[in-house]
Amino acid sequence: MSGKGLRLSRISDHGTGRTFIVPMDHSVTTGPLGAADHADATVRTLADAGANAVILHRGRVRHVDPTVFARTGLIVHLSAGTNRSMDLNAKILVTSVEDALRIGADAVSIHVNVGSPTEREQLADFGAVSRECELLGMPLLAMMYARGPLRADLPSDSGELAHLAAIATDLGADIVKLDYCGDPDEMRRVVESCPIPICVAGGPSTRDGDDHAIALGAEILTSGVAGLSFGRNVFEARDPFAVASALARLVHSPAPAIELESA
Repeated sequence: MSGKGLRLSRISDHGTGRTFIVPMDHSVTTGPLGAADHADATVRTLADAGANAVILHRGRVRHVDPTVFARTGLIVHLSAGTNRSMDLNAKILVTSVEDALRIGADAVSIHVNVGSPTEREQLADFGAVSRECELLGMPLLAMMYARGPLRADLPSDSGELAHLAAIATDLGADIVKLDYCGDPDEMRRVVESCPIPICVAGGPSTRDGDDHAIALGAEILTSGVAGLSFGRNVFEARDPFAVASALARLVHSPAPAIELESA
């Protein structure tokens, strides 16, 4: 098995081939997610609940007990931008694949806002990161979103999501994270168009409670995606352990799997 394939196996379930990822990279964008020990306590909870991996920024990893990563995978996020910026859709690289490898990451992730005024720069960064991942045997998760001043602030449809997935595939991602289009049949069309595994985002925290987040995950999974990437709907839940446990069970319940395989 290649180094990339070995690392991919650490962030997916050996039985189903699917993955449940909890991104926790939001603090650069919005500010603290909780108390000083929030990341350490939350990652422990998620590992206990069965999450396959968490996404953190490089510096935040230093504030998590490293022994917990024997039970859950570590994905280091390479992109950053804040909600105080004049361009809310701009993302820049703030660390490298080599840095992530040095601190023990199992994969890296990059955020690209297609339609942003800085789309060209973000795509160039994507290409550079993809090449570095190939050289170092590091899996790459591409978070692909349709954003920007020329786009109406509406949910992405299946055609738009398929285009985003195609960009991620063509530029060398191993996994792509997309928004949910709101309909499992339409989402299945996206899955059928894409040769790499798709993980679907949970979106903003739901005001309808923990049960709604679990029901949303169940609905999304009927489309045949390779996994879920739910952040705020997990760590901002009334009971993060219960929500994460339920989503992990749903992701890994017996069903046809879309394997996470390196190219």
